[in-house]
Amino acid sequence: MGRTLLNKALKLACARSERTHAPFAVILFSIDRFRLINHRFGCAFGNRVLRRVCRAAAAALGRAAVVGRWGNDEFLCILSDCGARQVKAQAKALNEAISGLVIAAENHVVNVTVSIGLAWAPKDGTTPQEILNAADEALYEAKRRGRDRIVATENLERRIFGVGAVLEMALREDRVVPAYQPIVDLYTGARVAEEALARIVTADGQVLAAEEFMEAAGQFRLTYKIDWMILLAALTRRQTHDEDLVHFVNISGDLLRHPRLLMDLLASTKVSFPRKGATEVKPLVIEVTERELLENMDLTRERLAPFVDFGVQLALDDFGSGYSSFQYLADLPVSYLKIDGRLISRIQEPRVLSIVRGIHAIATDLGITTLAEYVETAKQVELLREVGIHWAQGHHFGSALLDQSVADHRRAMSVNWAKGYYGYKDVILPQP
Repeated sequence: MGRTLLNKALKLACARSERTHAPFAVILFSIDRFRLINHRFGCAFGNRVLRRVCRAAAAALGRAAVVGRWGNDEFLCILSDCGARQVKAQAKALNEAISGLVIAAENHVVNVTVSIGLAWAPKDGTTPQEILNAADEALYEAKRRGRDRIVATENLERRIFGVGAVLEMALREDRVVPAYQPIVDLYTGARVAEEALARIVTADGQVLAAEEFMEAAGQFRLTYKIDWMILLAALTRRQTHDEDLVHFVNISGDLLRHPRLLMDLLASTKVSFPRKGATEVKPLVIEVTERELLENMDLTRERLAPFVDFGVQLALDDFGSGYSSFQYLADLPVSYLKIDGRLISRIQEPRVLSIVRGIHAIATDLGITTLAEYVETAKQVELLREVGIHWAQGHHFGSALLDQSVADHRRAMSVNWAKGYYGYKDVILPQP
């Protein structure tokens, strides 16, 4: 069963539970490190693993359960008339059934484990979205604790739900805004670019950094909306500022799954950067990270191709933090390589310095500009210059700063919204 039918089944379960007051449960689980399985043994074998796991789940849970693939390596199971005690027993049976699978691959035998999140109605909510959000949070916590385990919502701290509510209100009131961090040329010290980083401007004058709400954004599937707003803001800034800078913006795998929004963004990009020549390179860089890319690289290239054809450049972010980053260098027309900040923080260690030197050498051979992230000290700058790294960003060169006039305007609009109206004629950015 696919996602569309699962959505229908979940809506029916919610309606029945509301009508009869009978509880029902949801199990959301994902295959641990499925990307590594795909990378090592190929997509055909990965699909075989998915089919085996789905059959094992259906057999373990019985005919009363609705089981299907929710997306990528995730599966959703809906169990009617099932409370907390029953769903925990079912989840344990599910985990044991999948852990017992032995799948032959070439000259190897692959054992599969899963991370499992549990939620149930009406305790965790009465609508499909509320139930899914709760199960998704439990699944995330199972992964965070080391994978191959079961986590129920009753074992969670509820903080993330509070952050999710703050984020949803900020998106509704247009209070998600960019802060701009400078990027400098390590040889000249000149400011050559800036990166737009997401912030929430609260109605009471606070500013929330991305690390305070992006986890919740992922859990509540709101990341694509943040990407949309920040990219539009960066395009607007391009139109209103004359500085000759390269503009870096992030696009998540979540946004890549919304082709209509991507086409709308491309149209806005073409307005902001009128084409002057068939091969003109635009001073706009879309950053993607390995962990955020779609599993299907052909689809990723297809979604990004219209931007690349127009002259928008690509950057691979957090390079050095994943398992297969070099594969993405081969598959994508990357212009910038952003070296992971965790490597930069340890660059004084001889082994790490050698790794950074090797990354830079490969990038140079490919004609790619290297950019060090999270540069904090003069010593790091010295070592990066010795290696030959081209550009850098971090607190050593400057923090990310809001456009204060935009922030003040958004706060004022929030107050207006609370009074029952919005000054839409004054909105700076178009709405998604």
